[in-house]
Amino acid sequence: MTTLTEAFSLKGRTIETTVAYIQQFIDEHYQQVLQEYRQELEEIFARVSEPAYARYSQLLFQPVYDELKQAGLICDPAFPGTFPLSREQWGPQQERERRFWCVLHQEQTEDLGALVTCLFHDHSSFRIPRRPVVLSSILINQSVIAQMIEKSAIPGLQQY
Repeated sequence: MTTLTEAFSLKGRTIETTVAYIQQFIDEHYQQVLQEYRQELEEIFARVSEPAYARYSQLLFQPVYDELKQAGLICDPAFPGTFPLSREQWGPQQERERRFWCVLHQEQTEDLGALVTCLFHDHSSFRIPRRPVVLSSILINQSVIAQMIEKSAIPGLQQY
């Protein structure tokens, strides 16, 4: 897999290029992280439940966050976003969806937009029922992004 910086030089420095790069990374690594850290994650879930998913996110998304920084992007808040700002889509215990977001800032040029990350999880046992999904938005105002996410009005969210 190429680096994000290489992807930018080939396809342009856009939010779409960023999302495509991140989604490819997720598709290639989300199961591997689950398998490699399953015992640790299940132990965390048995002790304190939800923080197991925070740990999973950290393990999966830290390399992406590092790539974003290396490409000169500033994430506000840090990629994929923060738990206090995130929104949970309620549904069956076995398939909840937590939506995170961050705005991508560039030095001396306009902001790229926002990354919206959907993490699917199970409240009854440690399980990731579907691969995480990353979507893009041209929005950069945190309050507006939160409102749009709550309404599932970000393009692509309606299908989840």
